[in-house]
Amino acid sequence: MTSNTIRKILSGSCMLTLLAITAAGQTSTTTRTKGAGTTTTKEETGTVTYVDGNTVVVHMASGELRTVTVPAGRTAIVDGKEIGVKDLKVGTTLTATYTTTTIPVTDRTVSRLTAKVWYVAAPNVILTLPDGTNKQYKATDDMKFEVGGQKATVFDLRKGMTITAEKIVEEPKTEVALNSTVTGHAPAAKSTAVASSQAPASSTRTSSSSSSAASTPAPAPVRAAAPPRAAAPTSVAAAPQVAENTPAATLPKTGSLLPLAGLIGMMLTFAGLGLRAFRRA
Repeated sequence: MTSNTIRKILSGSCMLTLLAITAAGQTSTTTRTKGAGTTTTKEETGTVTYVDGNTVVVHMASGELRTVTVPAGRTAIVDGKEIGVKDLKVGTTLTATYTTTTIPVTDRTVSRLTAKVWYVAAPNVILTLPDGTNKQYKATDDMKFEVGGQKATVFDLRKGMTITAEKIVEEPKTEVALNSTVTGHAPAAKSTAVASSQAPASSTRTSSSSSSAASTPAPAPVRAAAPPRAAAPTSVAAAPQVAENTPAATLPKTGSLLPLAGLIGMMLTFAGLGLRAFRRA
């Protein structure tokens, strides 16, 4: 038999120790001892950027984009009102406060049995249990033996001895109690902001309209319609139409800028002669 096989047998025997004790009809008692607990508080703040069903995307103050699946029935206090995820609006600022209480716990299990030594090769021992079956155990520091009311170790055991075995297992654990509350503030209503921004323009238009109305003269009172007059002669009625169709007076097409150019040339000539006479003098 190889050492690997022996190791597997011994390991399996050790794992079956507590099960074998229970199967033999022996008693097993467990007590729990709690230590002093510690409490820590953590706070996180973020802004809701997307809501779909019970899934919420929050842009955290740290810059992280976090996706949260809200459990059914979970609520938050927003502006003093308790709301569910379906009433959550984009832009709402949320603050989650997590209170964690950690308590150290030790479970101590004491198992006892009475059996007869069938074979011993310390630290391994094979016991004949009260139901007649043989079980193999590997003695560990948490196993205690009594022979005739006297304490013994696995090295004191001999074949045929009736012993009382006690196994004590202490398992440290940690209980964590998490309590979280979520509060927040809803975003300001956009309609209010738009109304406030449009209010000055409306008042300006109102004032300009009132000023223009003040500058516009009041309409003259409507007079009673005068009795119809006789139709004017055809020649007189046609006169305005002829005047409207007459084109505006324009310069004759023969006009040009040539006389003006000649005049400027003469002035330049006289100026040159005057300068020449001045230099000679």
